[in-house]
Amino acid sequence: MRKALTILGLFFIILVVIAEFVLPGIVRGTLRTKAEGRLATSDVTVTVDSAPAALLALGEAQALHIVAHQAKVGDVTVQELTLDGKGVRLDVPALVHGEGIRVRRADALQIRGIISEDNLREAIAAKIDRLEDVAVKISPDGVLATARVKLFGRKADVELEGDVVEDGGALYFRMSRLNVRNALIGTAKLSDMFGSFELAPANKLPFGLKLQSVTQKDGRIVLVAERRKDKD
Repeated sequence: MRKALTILGLFFIILVVIAEFVLPGIVRGTLRTKAEGRLATSDVTVTVDSAPAALLALGEAQALHIVAHQAKVGDVTVQELTLDGKGVRLDVPALVHGEGIRVRRADALQIRGIISEDNLREAIAAKIDRLEDVAVKISPDGVLATARVKLFGRKADVELEGDVVEDGGALYFRMSRLNVRNALIGTAKLSDMFGSFELAPANKLPFGLKLQSVTQKDGRIVLVAERRKDKD
């Protein structure tokens, strides 16, 4: 009888150790791996806190903090993407079975992203592949992009003015002015070649969050997406 109780006690201790230390580590590691894959970056830091830690095995996180650098969101790279959550319940079966990171409930969940001038320059150059020597300046008044383009064997100087905006949860560069110098054809015809374009569709942010606000500041663009308190 005593031997059986001893074995049962050891088994219980092993279960406690696994639940308190092993399983939470697996959850953290899986979260980091899934975030790296979703955001196409290896620079991801994940901090998950819960007391007791064994609750993480059930997907319960009192605090969740994820930071990713040079993360890919749609067709634009975000210099820094930060996610903060409180009272988060993760869908552990979906996470373990490779179905991605899903949130079943959250008291608070916010994503904040920063797009640098270099990030936006790369996106514009990729979207309009005719451009060369692209440079971008971001200010509260908008975005100014300068470049050169080869038209009919000649180099023309191009200036694009516009804004990065949110529309229906998606991220767009909306052109407001196009100026082309040294071109053989008119600016009106060239506007069809350039124009506005989508940077990221509405479903590209982690945890199913949709973009809510975009603020242009000196040298950067700040993106914010939030999820209000909800229930299972």
